[in-house]
Amino acid sequence: MRFKTLKLLMAAGPWAFTPAIVRAQTAPAPVTVEWRTQLSFYGDNTEFFEPFRIRETILGQQFKSYLDVPTGGHTAFWAGLFADHRAAQDAAFPVKPILSFVYRSDVSKGILGALETVHRHGLIEPMEVTTLELTRPVEYGLQWIQKDNFIHLDSFLNWQTLLSPGQSEVFDYGGAAILPVAGDLALEGQLHGYHAGGAQFNVPVWNNLAAGVGLKWQADPESLGKTFLEVDGLTSKTTNLTGYPGPSQGYGLYAKGSWSPDQAWEFFILGWLGKDFYSREGDSNYNSVGTDGVYYQSVRHYEELGFRRQVAIENGVTFDFELRSHWIEDSWANSFRLVATVPFDVPVRVPAD
Repeated sequence: MRFKTLKLLMAAGPWAFTPAIVRAQTAPAPVTVEWRTQLSFYGDNTEFFEPFRIRETILGQQFKSYLDVPTGGHTAFWAGLFADHRAAQDAAFPVKPILSFVYRSDVSKGILGALETVHRHGLIEPMEVTTLELTRPVEYGLQWIQKDNFIHLDSFLNWQTLLSPGQSEVFDYGGAAILPVAGDLALEGQLHGYHAGGAQFNVPVWNNLAAGVGLKWQADPESLGKTFLEVDGLTSKTTNLTGYPGPSQGYGLYAKGSWSPDQAWEFFILGWLGKDFYSREGDSNYNSVGTDGVYYQSVRHYEELGFRRQVAIENGVTFDFELRSHWIEDSWANSFRLVATVPFDVPVRVPAD
């Protein structure tokens, strides 16, 4: 009997002699996987009749669901899908994968694969038009996000189309950075580039680059509500674009102010004065080039006035309504947006091996 017991202990190894409390402390902890899901119901309508930007109605529903799986203290991967259904009678239902490798720490995040596209990476309207939030919510490429006491940065490379015979490669890149200066004042930098072409297959290559620097002031006194003011000087350069009707170099001055008396309401006003400015993916109301690529007006001015109402309903569900008035040169236009967002996140505990 003693010999049989000894053989069993030898087969179990040193683990058998370890006290139970020590084994419990050294056992691998279960992994918590986050199942993140968001549904969005949206409608955006613009009533523009000017040569710079034409009217557009965007209506649909979006579904995004993926697993956020940690693989260590600083790494994880995302795996899921995104679907976008446009209009009530549109049969098209494109589905895109959500696949990313993620490195993250307390102050930074690096992404390879499907990117985070919150508020157009912080880019202002002359750099990227606001409708991209609805029409291009999924991007693929590289991204680095940094948020610490020195800088707030969102930088990215978004690869839109791969090069192939008869087809241009297309990608855009850039980002926004905010550096605190003193108190409520911060220095802001903006950059957005657009590249198309492919010398390998003799596809014409051309580039558009827009950049800017400015100051941002933000205060939040309890008695007056949140106040925000931003002023940016911008420049643009377009090279090798066939048929481009204007000078390659352009300039602009952008200013925006807003006031939020509470967490739900925001009232804002912005103005623009530009000369030969052109950003390929920016709001065309700021460009000197018309939508047909031929009409050109060197000196531009544009103003916008509006308000936004965001209602937090329950359990993270929000309803966002925005109404805007636009003064495009000497004419008036209007637009509005409705977005209902329903998040559904579920933590899943997976036992470790």
